[in-house]
Amino acid sequence: MTVKFSTKDATVYDKDRKAMEKKLAQRLSRYFANDEVEAFVKVSEAKLGFKVEITLPYYGYQMRAEASSNDGLYAAFDAAVDSLERRMNKHKDKIISRKTKTTVDDHQDIPEQEEPKEEEFKIVRVKKYEFKPMTTQEAILNMEALGHDFYVFLNAEDDKICTVYRRKDGGYGMVVPV
Repeated sequence: MTVKFSTKDATVYDKDRKAMEKKLAQRLSRYFANDEVEAFVKVSEAKLGFKVEITLPYYGYQMRAEASSNDGLYAAFDAAVDSLERRMNKHKDKIISRKTKTTVDDHQDIPEQEEPKEEEFKIVRVKKYEFKPMTTQEAILNMEALGHDFYVFLNAEDDKICTVYRRKDGGYGMVVPV
């Protein structure tokens, strides 16, 4: 497992970085068949403590966990790893069963077993609206006017469908397709 660290307003010393790398590899190595997994750890320091975000690929999906703690860097890191591990356990069977369903065409070779019931996601409302090219600032204004947490729009600068969203820290983010 390769672990890449990034920091924002925080200092992480080499010994702390190595200890966190080792702990992450020990706790999560059982979920991966190969060692070619790349995990990203972002550490930031706020007024009251540390915030740790961990992102890594898991069966074609991006798993992400974040945790904050006033008790120090290791407490925030442990909480983020615990959260990520719980999320991976929760979704492991669902993700694996979906992957094997799409790759196995003929079920004659597999003995019949009772399949776990998959959670069905129901769409309760569909909204349709016309995409008009607009700038990012106009999209944020529309999002605020509607009182939503996100807004999908056609970017006038590059003609791509983008999404702006309100972040927990009060700022804004934008999702742009590659």
